[in-house]
Amino acid sequence: MSLWTPPPRPRWVERLNAHGDAVGGAHHLVSLDPDVLIATARASCGLEDFGGDEWEAPYRLFVESLENEAALHLTGRLITRSEILRTLRNRLQLADLWKRRPEILEAPLLPPAFIVGAPRSGTSILLELLALDPATRSPALWEMHHPVEALEGDALRPIGDQLTQFWHDVQPEYETMHANSGDLPNECLYISVHAFLSDHWGGNHHVPSYSEFLARADQRPAYRYHARFLRTLQQRQGGERWLLKAPSHLFQLRALFDVYPEARILRTHRDPLKTIPSTLSLMATLLWMRGDIADPVGTAELTTAGYAAVFAQEIARRADGRLPDDQFIDVQYAQLLDDPVGAIEAVYAQAEWRFPSGLADDIRGYLDARPRGAHGAHRYSLEGMGLDPEKERARFADYCAHYGVAEEA
Repeated sequence: MSLWTPPPRPRWVERLNAHGDAVGGAHHLVSLDPDVLIATARASCGLEDFGGDEWEAPYRLFVESLENEAALHLTGRLITRSEILRTLRNRLQLADLWKRRPEILEAPLLPPAFIVGAPRSGTSILLELLALDPATRSPALWEMHHPVEALEGDALRPIGDQLTQFWHDVQPEYETMHANSGDLPNECLYISVHAFLSDHWGGNHHVPSYSEFLARADQRPAYRYHARFLRTLQQRQGGERWLLKAPSHLFQLRALFDVYPEARILRTHRDPLKTIPSTLSLMATLLWMRGDIADPVGTAELTTAGYAAVFAQEIARRADGRLPDDQFIDVQYAQLLDDPVGAIEAVYAQAEWRFPSGLADDIRGYLDARPRGAHGAHRYSLEGMGLDPEKERARFADYCAHYGVAEEA
């Protein structure tokens, strides 16, 4: 099988990018100067205070990495500038809100549960199905994009959805890989972006200097900001519990428990020989949507070795008590696929949540309305990423045996 090649870009993207090439580089048309971005954000909302300065060092490192390493094309620079400005504006607006309404941060937080697992292991569909329960509060993507405005109503809801659906225009293949809507619950890394400690920044851009920093950074400031953000969204709509999800929590479980000691972890498990190449394909597509560097084959060995090490570390820490094993609920992707209602009922039983009447029918109806492959097939393979199936099966043998993970054809 041939190795991965970048998907073709839509004609409008190529033509827009040509405007940057025509003037000696897209940076001449779209500035990512960190001070200019800060000044622009302040001017856009008439506020000055970002609420502390913990965010500023990682912010500046990220923007520096963008300029020096990311090879952003014009479309990518426009998108990234928009995201950075929106994030800075949110920090300003949230800091102002919390000064005016300090009771928001004094309110008790709904009990949190986090869906955690390797990318492509069923975390998204598990989140969407559990969020059908009215007792469950999961933040929609548009709310995370516009938290202060969301407290005032739904005026920006259509804009949030337009921003999300735009990805399908930039790269149509993306729609075969992931369901995208501003109204859907989504990864709470869109909250941690506000601390500039988030895999959103590292995962969507080729920024090795920032990514190396992020891997070593103390993530507790991001989780503390995350908790304040959730207390804010509770003002819009309550519930009985928070349900969050992001695969990147898998790498930061100790920091997560330091801030959320009572959290439940819903840990998804799927055959790594399926999740690894699918993840590599997805992440390369995200990079290609913003820049001209995407090399999943070149990073495949490091990626698969990294996941094997993280899985082994998690097993050891759950066994020796460094992670609270009794707060984990393991969810098999195979069961979620074969018997979704049964898989959800099992989660409720272990979590000691009340399974509401009608939820089983809601789950079936939701899945019937969203058949797999409705937007085309996402095609990938280990061989297409330059990986050897026999070697990878051996690499993940202990993980699969420990959790009873079924091999997929």
